[in-house]
Amino acid sequence: MSGEFEFSKSKDVAPPIEIKLKKINQLFNSFDPSPFLDKELDDDAVEYIVSYALEYAKSNQKMIIYVPSNHKSKMSEIEIRRSIHNFFEYKRDLAEKRIKLKFREGQLSLIVGISFLVTCILVGEYVSTLAKNTLTYIITEGLLIGGWVAMWKPISEILYEWWPIYDEKKIYHKLSEMTIEFRYV
Repeated sequence: MSGEFEFSKSKDVAPPIEIKLKKINQLFNSFDPSPFLDKELDDDAVEYIVSYALEYAKSNQKMIIYVPSNHKSKMSEIEIRRSIHNFFEYKRDLAEKRIKLKFREGQLSLIVGISFLVTCILVGEYVSTLAKNTLTYIITEGLLIGGWVAMWKPISEILYEWWPIYDEKKIYHKLSEMTIEFRYV
């Protein structure tokens, strides 16, 4: 294996997220008029950072930003760190709100689904008392199946659909606390 490098993915320590910039403004969304500390990160930068963090989700994260040495006096490392951390805290808070919204939607859907299921069962029971033939049996079973199908969305929302959002929240939380180092090249 001479000349080749092997890279192992340790669960405790991930290789740093490295970003090489020509100027520090590349890191931020150029269309965002917000003050510097509230500025939104560039979409491509966010996608790169988050995808890297997802690859090493169980590891502590560290970011190294390479900046040309002639920009050293033009920037405040503290403000840039704070801005990056603020951005990921904001994304974490949004994910938390989406989880709460998903549960509220699930609860409302559950109420509607149960009401529909009960209605289908009651109508099915009523139809089955009218006559005992194949048609009433099909209608009764169809109503029962329809009622349970209506329960699919609430059950799915409450049991499963919030997990990916929770994983996003964990990644954003980790990124909001990562160490950020600057290197001048």
